[in-house]
Amino acid sequence: MNAPIHDLPRTEVPRTLVLITATTCGVLAAIAAQIMLAQRGIELAGIWSELLSTRGPQLRAASAWWMMAASAFLVGALVAAALSRFPLPWLNFRLLRWVAGTALVGALAHIGHAAAMKAGVAVGVHAAASFAAVCAAALMALFGAYFAAKR
Repeated sequence: MNAPIHDLPRTEVPRTLVLITATTCGVLAAIAAQIMLAQRGIELAGIWSELLSTRGPQLRAASAWWMMAASAFLVGALVAAALSRFPLPWLNFRLLRWVAGTALVGALAHIGHAAAMKAGVAVGVHAAASFAAVCAAALMALFGAYFAAKR
């Protein structure tokens, strides 16, 4: 005879899996932030020259990097906090999880449609700036996950 579904044993999610999942989600959030910034005309590769100027746009250049790092940190912390505090199997709120997953996929698809590179930026410079930003975002997401995960 099968046990009822509410009597299934609870298992904790391993800490390494929590950290890896939270870091991955944080990096994906940072990439989405980078695409949204590019939609508004703030390209990471295009603002390198603004960082070295003596004019006012330095704040705009630095804010793009901080926006990506902050989004990675927050999303990594939120995912780690949720995964480390709710044991498997997740039986409650099934419909809410499906609706949230569908909304997330739709939002990411909407963001992805606008992913285009600026015309005046070389491909190598764009790739290097994006890679540096993703590495910084991964580090920030890992920090957020490490401090938010339940020990």
